[in-house]
Amino acid sequence: MKLPIRKNLLVYASIAIAGGGIASFNSPFWVQLAIGVLISAILALAWDILSRTGQVTLASAAFFGLGAYGVGLLAPVMGIFLAWIATLIICALVAMLLGLLTLRLRKMYFAIATLGLSLSLQVLVLVFKEWTGGSGGLSPPVLLDGDPRLQLLAITGFVLIAALVSDYFLSDRLRPALFLVRTNPELAAASGIPVVRTRILVFTVSGVLAGISGALYGGLYGYVVPTDVFTINWSVLPLAIVILGGMDTTLGPILGALLIKAIEEIARAYIGGVGYQVVYGAIIILFVLFLPTGLMGLFKKIVAHLHKDPK
Repeated sequence: MKLPIRKNLLVYASIAIAGGGIASFNSPFWVQLAIGVLISAILALAWDILSRTGQVTLASAAFFGLGAYGVGLLAPVMGIFLAWIATLIICALVAMLLGLLTLRLRKMYFAIATLGLSLSLQVLVLVFKEWTGGSGGLSPPVLLDGDPRLQLLAITGFVLIAALVSDYFLSDRLRPALFLVRTNPELAAASGIPVVRTRILVFTVSGVLAGISGALYGGLYGYVVPTDVFTINWSVLPLAIVILGGMDTTLGPILGALLIKAIEEIARAYIGGVGYQVVYGAIIILFVLFLPTGLMGLFKKIVAHLHKDPK
């Protein structure tokens, strides 16, 4: 099985150098900005991996919140390392169960079902306030003693892991199978591809990666509330990032996270208030209308044009 890892070595090196370089500058603004970009990139990669099976999920917020709350609830009981392991196992089990219940649904119906999980978990956190802290929130252990530079380096490492996982699902063996599952599941089943099992596997991997991003987010400041981590924003954000960067790629979600954060910061600086969100949304709409394949699609068109035979 040929993996697209060798040709992406430059991408991995760039991520590592960028993360290490910004951490070494010791500029609080750039460190926090980079952390925000990288956590969003992990969440977007998780979303994009699942989209390769033809499913549009709105459960990103559910797994994001599970990651943050799981570590926060379990760390006092079993220590931070085992809490992380247990939380990721819980994310995997929830994804498998949700997959068994919903992955036979298609398109809009699947998206609505996954959105229901995010809303339900938020309600459960509020109801069982004796354990979860309710609306008052929870205090997960701070990641790496709260040192932003070390946090950035750790998160950079997780982005590299997410990129490797993404490339695994873009391998010569798996990519055609996922393409067939996405475009013609009946033909995929007739060809011997276990469609439902494949979707559940991919959904499980996607859920674990989304849980990692939530666990990292919860460990940044040591405080989370349900209205922050279970909000629909964490389900819409990865979708928007992938649209900007380009679907079915590893580099696309990373570039999309960088672009969307840049747009957000520039719009907030020059417009401020809630007005920046209007510009923020308008730019995403323009991308959908005029550049549906995202930055990676534009890059491929430019490369194709440059290599076009002048004859």
